[in-house]
Formats: sequence, C-alpha cells, structure tokens
Amino acid sequence: MQVLRLIFKLITLCGCWRPASWDPTPWRYIYNMYAMFFYSILQLAFFGGALDLALTVDNRNDLSENLYKTMAFGVDCYKLATMLAMRENIGILMDILESEPFAPVGDEELEIRTKFDKSAEKIVKVYMTALVVWSVWTVLGTLLMNFTSRKLLYRVWLPFEYTSATIYSLVYLHHALATLFCVTAAVAYDGLFAGLLVHIYSQFEILRYRLRNVHRSEINSVKHCTHHHDQIYKFAYMVNDEFKTVTFLQFFKSTVVLCFSLYQLTMSELDSSLADVGLYVCCTLLQVFYYCWFGNEVKLKSLEVPDMIFESEWTSLSNKAKKILLMMMRRATEPIELSSLYILTVNLETFKAMLKMSYSVFSLLRQKH
Repeated sequence: MQVLRLIFKLITLCGCWRPASWDPTPWRYIYNMYAMFFYSILQLAFFGGALDLALTVDNRNDLSENLYKTMAFGVDCYKLATMLAMRENIGILMDILESEPFAPVGDEELEIRTKFDKSAEKIVKVYMTALVVWSVWTVLGTLLMNFTSRKLLYRVWLPFEYTSATIYSLVYLHHALATLFCVTAAVAYDGLFAGLLVHIYSQFEILRYRLRNVHRSEINSVKHCTHHHDQIYKFAYMVNDEFKTVTFLQFFKSTVVLCFSLYQLTMSELDSSLADVGLYVCCTLLQVFYYCWFGNEVKLKSLEVPDMIFESEWTSLSNKAKKILLMMMRRATEPIELSSLYILTVNLETFKAMLKMSYSVFSLLRQKH
C-alpha cells in the first residue's frame, strides 16, 4: 500500500512529482511546461514584492505591509525548489518505509500503519482547509472592497500603470493564482514533512506491538526489535537532514511575519484589512505549530520505548535477551530531536519561545512608532 497518497497528489499539483503514467515524451513535456508555469507565477509575485521593497517602500507602515507577505512568497519558492531538488531522496525515504524492518508484517501491523496514514491525511485536509479559507477570503474580499480603487492584493512594483480595468484584472488574476499556488506548495511541503513524522510515530507503535510478541521466537525477535529501533532513529535523522534548512527558514519567516503582522493589526482600521491580517496571523501560527506539534510528538514517543519494553513479557526471557533489551533502553534515553540547522529544536518549547520573541520585537516596534 502506498502511503501519503493525498500528499503526493498535492506534490504532483506543484509540478514536483511527475506521475509514472506521464513518462511518455509528449506528456512529460506537458508536465514540465506546467511545472515551469507554476514556479514562474510564484517567482513573479516574489520578485515584484522584492522590487517594491527595494524601490518604493520608504516608511515603516509600507515596510510592514510588504515584508510579511513577500517573505512568505520567498519561503514558498524555496520550498518548491527544495522539493524539486530532493525528489530522488523523497523516493528513497518512501522506499525505506516499504522495506524491512519498516514494512508491516501481518494484519495487525498493517492496521496500525493504515490508521496513522489516514490520520496524516485528515490532518493535511484540516490544514489545507484553513489555508484555503484564508486565501478565498483574501482574494474575494480584497477584490470586492478595492476593485474601484484599483488596490492590488499585494504590494508589488510594476513597470506599467494598472488603472484600466483590463490591466488591473490581469494583474489581480496573477496575484490570485500566486495565492492559490502558494497555498498548494505550502500544504504539499508541510504535509510531507508532517506525514513522515506521523509515520515515524507509527513505527514506534509497530515496535510496541512487536515487543509484546517477543516471546514467540525469543532471541531473533528481540534482535529484530532492536534493529527496528535503531533504523527508526536513522530514518528520523535522514528526514531531519532533508528538511532542516526549510524548517529554519520557516521559523525565521514566521517570527518576522508575526512581528509585522501584529504591527499591521495595531495600524489597521476596523475594516476588511483587519480581518485579512488577523487570518494571516492565524495561518502563520498554524504553519509553525504544525511543525512543532509533530516534532514534539515524535520526541515524546521515542522516550516511551522503556515503557514499551516493560509492557512486554521481558521477565520470561533469557538473560541474553534481557541484556539486548537493556541496551535498547539505554539508547532510548536519548530522544529523537528534530532540529532546524542544528540551531532550534522542533518542539512546543521552541514554538513558545518564538511567540515570546515575536511579542518582544513587536513591543519594540510599537515603542519606536
């Protein structure tokens, strides 16, 4: 059974995972053209915002209005480029999940993995729904409120006037597509990272089941569990190596976005822009919380291995088997901790620290206003 099907469909929509059925030449070119179109839409939005930041912005209010959304486009462009670059490694990670010792043996283990795979897909659907609600509100709300005043969805520098209805509509269409593609790329990348963490979590549950059944073939079964435990750690570090750079950028972006979004909230009047910024703050917090929650769950689950061993029938095992389990318990005293460039750990404590730092910077901005 292929895992994370919904997430790979989203990655395919991002132009980063060509379906095997599209390998023949004509379809391959069509998909590559679509991928270039997808990436170009995001890049144009990012560079338009960056040029506005460099050439037009000259006060703090304009800076806060521009920076937090331009940074979001920049990070999502980087996420997209990263997914393109690590396609081969993603395939390797998925093959590992389907091979020994991760592949489920028997109906019970398959049921455990299926349960967590469905859980990962449900979480992605909730996450995607939240971001889609924000994007629909932003696109439609801004269009209805600001069409006559010709205000764009984002601050960008353009080398032409867009006062005519036709030009304004085309530029606004680009911004709407950029928003949709930005949400798709964010959900695909974040969902893949969180989905892999969910499957690391599920492997610990499969390990729990195997430890409860070590008495069936004592030594070989205990050795298999120890090997499985060791491979879970190695797999977790492989996942961390693939995602650590973007994780750091996500934390940095979220801190900056939160600071300037809060500043925008205090500067906004009681209108649609206030709701827009408020929803954006919620989505930003959700993004970083999404990372931290699953990183924290993997850490806590890795610390449960000694309890899993005590839940087994270890008292009936031979001394040799008990020594092997004791070595496994000593290994489990060091939990799996995912990190962003080995600077920040991905857990709830880091999330709380980020909130405190963001509020401190926001307070500083308010004092200097």
